[in-house]
Amino acid sequence: MNYTSLVSQIQAFMEDDSTELQASIDDIITQAESMIFQRLPSLPCFRKTSIRNLATSQPEYTIADARMIRQVAYVEYSATSNGAKTYLDHRVDSYLRDYLPTPNTYDSLQTPQFYSTKNATTSGIIITIAPAPFIQASDAENQLEVDFIAPETGLSSSNANTWIGDNAEAVLLPAALYETSSFLKASETLQLYKAQFDEAIALFQQEMSRNYTAEYNAGI
Repeated sequence: MNYTSLVSQIQAFMEDDSTELQASIDDIITQAESMIFQRLPSLPCFRKTSIRNLATSQPEYTIADARMIRQVAYVEYSATSNGAKTYLDHRVDSYLRDYLPTPNTYDSLQTPQFYSTKNATTSGIIITIAPAPFIQASDAENQLEVDFIAPETGLSSSNANTWIGDNAEAVLLPAALYETSSFLKASETLQLYKAQFDEAIALFQQEMSRNYTAEYNAGI
């Protein structure tokens, strides 16, 4: 379902093609997509990866747009290790403060082992790693590889297609109709489309679970 199709179906189901609704349609769709992100954050379209170059004595790195961190890996490039990954253990901030009271102090004999997260906002998440990296000239390409969750760019008049529109139409439409009902203060359809959305989410989760099980059994 592309943007034009979704807008047409919203207008048809709600029997409303007013300029007021048309002017707010992109915001309504954004709210619907936000509902889906909150309920189905593990969708493939929300999984992203950020590669950050490391700097000596720099323990903090901002992952723009991230809402949730899945895993963090230290990627080492050297004469004996060409891109070897070491996955860091997640710890709370207080543990890192106790473990490394002076976070900007590096240990030339150690590589990062732990990470914590803070300041989860719409602008991103700050990751703190410990020990702080020590980057020699031969290690200039050492990196931090961060797998995280973030919303995809949504449907709009300037973005006609998305993963959700193409693969989760049965979830997107009731979510959009629910948000439209809320916008129009249409109490007679509000609960109807909320129930349809909840049912669509449950069915989609069941389908995802079956797909993951099939992939696991097939060794994919």
